[in-house]
Amino acid sequence: MTFRNLTVKECFDNPKTAAVVKELAPNLLKYPIKLFNKKSCGEIFDLVVSKKILPADTAKKIEEEINKLL
Repeated sequence: MTFRNLTVKECFDNPKTAAVVKELAPNLLKYPIKLFNKKSCGEIFDLVVSKKILPADTAKKIEEEINKLL
């Protein structure tokens, strides 16, 4: 399993992966990301980067850190 295939629910249910998101992108937590439980993290991160909510380099760093944990 990789970050791109991980669902949002699985990401936030795992305390280690949730901590990475909270540490590197706390601004994402003010959005109702948990409403997208069945979407993959890859889809959601592509969306937030395209909408300029999250810089691409930060998204890449989060992806790398979570892939190390998985």
